[in-house]
Amino acid sequence: MIPFNPGGHHAYQHFLLSDLRKYYPDPDSIPIETREILEKFYAMDLSETDVIMKDRYSKFGPEPRLPSLMLCSYLLSLEFKITSVP
Repeated sequence: MIPFNPGGHHAYQHFLLSDLRKYYPDPDSIPIETREILEKFYAMDLSETDVIMKDRYSKFGPEPRLPSLMLCSYLLSLEFKITSVP
């Protein structure tokens, strides 16, 4: 299936805020360094990646993850200096 993101970057921002509020009801509990990284990625619009990569996906098969979300995950792991995933 071809990736489909109906809300674009705005939907990502809404998802990020709702999950942060769910898991961290007190924003002051998040370290300042982590908040700075979150603010950076909150403003970073990677939704154009979905448009660029659209032709690389098959119309068949399971629904894929959005390329913009995969790129965001990769960049976040670099930012947080995560060298391996268990």
